[in-house]
Amino acid sequence: MDLISKNTETASWTALYAGRFYDRIAGADLPGEPNILDDWDVISTRLDAALERTSTLAVLDLFSFPYEAMRGVRGDVPLVLVLPEGLDAEFLIDVFGAAAFERLSFFDRVATGNDALWEQLRRRYGWAAGQRIVIGGSHLEEVAEEVGGLLEAEAAPPDFSGEEEYKATSYWSERGDALANLSPHRAICSVRHDLRFNKAMHRVQAAALEPQFAVARGNRAESVPFTVLEVGAGIGRWAASFDLTKTRFCGVDISEGMVRAARANFPGGHFDPVGEDLILHYDDESFDLTYSVTVMHHNPTPSKRTLLSEMWRVTRPGGRLIFQEDFVTGKRLASSTVYPMSIMKFVDLLLEATSGQVVLEHVESLHYPHDDLVRGGLLSLSRLGVPKTW
Repeated sequence: MDLISKNTETASWTALYAGRFYDRIAGADLPGEPNILDDWDVISTRLDAALERTSTLAVLDLFSFPYEAMRGVRGDVPLVLVLPEGLDAEFLIDVFGAAAFERLSFFDRVATGNDALWEQLRRRYGWAAGQRIVIGGSHLEEVAEEVGGLLEAEAAPPDFSGEEEYKATSYWSERGDALANLSPHRAICSVRHDLRFNKAMHRVQAAALEPQFAVARGNRAESVPFTVLEVGAGIGRWAASFDLTKTRFCGVDISEGMVRAARANFPGGHFDPVGEDLILHYDDESFDLTYSVTVMHHNPTPSKRTLLSEMWRVTRPGGRLIFQEDFVTGKRLASSTVYPMSIMKFVDLLLEATSGQVVLEHVESLHYPHDDLVRGGLLSLSRLGVPKTW
């Protein structure tokens, strides 16, 4: 379902959960005409109707919201938690830690004007810098207006003019740079769709990827560093899947704007731009895990071959290579951003690029909730070979 235009039958909008403060918020003149919810709207029998076309839900009354109800497809609705004023981090963690804070994903955000409070919570829960909404108002009506205005500005899809023949490196570099400050989350899964659509994609991808990340780490001792490289890291969303105090996480991207955003989001990681030659400037056998998420299918076959060869080169023998892609077939149009390739042809290309020095460990299909057909797939492989150094 396309959740973009407010003028269509399947329109989406922002919802503000006002709870006990409904009377104060319902009469306010808020940007974007958000749907204002009270504590009756979120009881179980009415919640689905309240969230049916909601693209983002801002929670103004944290104390009465039923966080436990936000499971399954309900959990695909991105949340904005507006932190109450005058409460310290210890109290907020005691009250909302397990109930709310630990449930937040990369697509959920926290609104607060308190820098010190944000930093304490960010470090505790590993949140990205981009998950914060800075607010300046002190009255709830002012906060609702600020948050509503921001969400309204984000709701419109970016307007890219001058559609030309698709060239992977220039396309993603230019669009990544353009989106880095404007709306970086749109560059993650589907630039033309809202955060609910993209959060749903992320949920499906995470369910497949994170167990494979855990397998790649294995049972190594805490004192042994785990080294990870993501190719096509964007603004760094998958860095949140790793404990950066125990992981040397590196990411590369063709867009320098995305690299800057990733560095701001996850200061504990290391992010670098990659040139149009797609050569990874790391030593041979540098990483225990090398992976990419929805990157390969946006590149023509020669570029795929280069990336596969480079990713294999920098992975240690016994280490893992993981590819989560859309594997599709059919005729490609000149303006398409996807170069169709079946999973069998991708495996053939992978064997060619690595001289057959890989072993398939895991394969899994991914079905996104908005798709009728299964188009996603995950491959996890071990690199063969004898280490050059011990």
